[in-house]
Amino acid sequence: MEIEEKSNLLIIYLNRDEDLFAQLNDVIRIYRLLTVKISGFGYLKRLEYGLLSKIDPLFLNKFLIEDLITVTSLSGMIYNKDINLMITSVDKDNNKHIGRFISGVVAESFTIFLEVMKTE
Repeated sequence: MEIEEKSNLLIIYLNRDEDLFAQLNDVIRIYRLLTVKISGFGYLKRLEYGLLSKIDPLFLNKFLIEDLITVTSLSGMIYNKDINLMITSVDKDNNKHIGRFISGVVAESFTIFLEVMKTE
């Protein structure tokens, strides 16, 4: 992981086999972030995401894809150190995957932009 700082913007470059969610948690801890706007894009080799259940809308139906996935959009917020992310992606068979991001492992590269609004 490489981090570039520009004013209130942190640009995170993730490398192969890094866990996206774990790296975000490390950045939150290191920079003591409270409120942040997140966006990003890249490639994953493992993706777990969820959609609201039709039976009980308080719970997520979870989906796991272990294949090359192109993430066209990762967006969300960090609010009081709690990460909430939505993902839009496509696998190699052109199946679309849209939902709440749970976890992911980087395939080749991934870039995340953090627009910092508030720190401790």
